[in-house]
Amino acid sequence: MSDYPPQDGRRHEPLPEPHPDWHVIESVPEYETGWFVAGYDRVEQPDGTEKRYYWAELPTAVVITAVTDDHVLFVEQYRPTIRHEQLELPAGVVEAGESATAAAERELEEETGFCADSLSVLEEVWVATGVLRHKRAYVFAEGLTPTQQDLDDSEFLTPRAVPADEALPTARSRPLNEATLQGLTLADEEGLL
Repeated sequence: MSDYPPQDGRRHEPLPEPHPDWHVIESVPEYETGWFVAGYDRVEQPDGTEKRYYWAELPTAVVITAVTDDHVLFVEQYRPTIRHEQLELPAGVVEAGESATAAAERELEEETGFCADSLSVLEEVWVATGVLRHKRAYVFAEGLTPTQQDLDDSEFLTPRAVPADEALPTARSRPLNEATLQGLTLADEEGLL
């Protein structure tokens, strides 16, 4: 654990300096998997008391709302963590030195077999800030051209195209994850669906 924070590109950008009224006495990683790190910060609170704040740190991710011919591209995949199949927007990890749009372009092509002419960040958000150190960028992609799907060894998913005006109701009719809901909602609010 001497090389914390991890330098393998799996971590989001460095955390900002703590607020002066919230002095971090120590930051202790207790568990590292290569996919996430978990630990705690021992913090002096504004009233002078100390408390441990536990966290799990995940890599920065992108979620892509990709539209082609008035359809939104989804991927259908089984999620062992919840033991259920999900219809989700394509998504993935931002690698070291990669921008959100470059990661979105790579992940979109790998997962769906489509390349985008235009990608733009709709929003960047911190996720579940009570326990996670995880940043997510929502990217909109358009001008899609078919290429070839190139799945990772651990990806077992099928691309699905849903008419844009049915995308949100279709996603909400199944077990839904927050990343898909947020990505569709952001695109819809921008008038992109």
